[in-house]
Amino acid sequence: MSYDDFANFRLVCKLWCNVSFPLWRKNAEIIITDNPEADERGVLSLDAFVTLLRPKNDIYKLRTQPFQKYMIKYWDLNFEDEQMVTFWNIIAPFITQLCLYRCDFKRVEDFKKVFFTLTPNLEAIYFDQSRFKSERPSDKALRFDLTRKEHLKPQNVQSKLKTFYADFLLEGEYFDEKWTVLPTTWIEFFVHFPNIKELTLKGISEDENGLMEELLECVKSIELIRDNLGSEYFGDLQLLDIID
Repeated sequence: MSYDDFANFRLVCKLWCNVSFPLWRKNAEIIITDNPEADERGVLSLDAFVTLLRPKNDIYKLRTQPFQKYMIKYWDLNFEDEQMVTFWNIIAPFITQLCLYRCDFKRVEDFKKVFFTLTPNLEAIYFDQSRFKSERPSDKALRFDLTRKEHLKPQNVQSKLKTFYADFLLEGEYFDEKWTVLPTTWIEFFVHFPNIKELTLKGISEDENGLMEELLECVKSIELIRDNLGSEYFGDLQLLDIID
């Protein structure tokens, strides 16, 4: 069912509205685009959604009984945008499933803030054709150096995350644009998520050598984490799909 369906169901009666809220906030997926002119059925613009978050407009109880599954589309994701800051500060702690479709992260600090700090209840991440600017060290030895601050086990890990799916988009609109599979090293990303059960990686590279190099770096990072930070990391891994 879509967001529009929910808007209609809540009009049945107050009792139905109150009973249906918990079910909807658990199972329904809210789709938000950073396009103010969005008119696709069931899709809200970011501006419209943030307007609904304001206390006097919160007829859907988005603050008190928030939805948990979100797809965000076409966001140029940054924390200099007031609307995005409002969204993440209010909604992020409640998100259990997050799909980013054709989104751009141009600053690594924004990526880290979203996935390492603001979303402690994430159970599933889906990167669908999204792009990232990289700040990974060019020296491969540094990317495997477990003594680096960024590679130390964080005080608060994201223990609820079970599913990580990524179909990367490395193409840019201009020839000088350089995008990467992740803005962080694999180690820095994985140390935050010790309980991943399903790991799927696609679209890593169109070049066969680049693909194998990236996959080997990913696998080596997992091995280093398990050998040095504890066997609880990836101890429940059931699916590893990294053959593009």
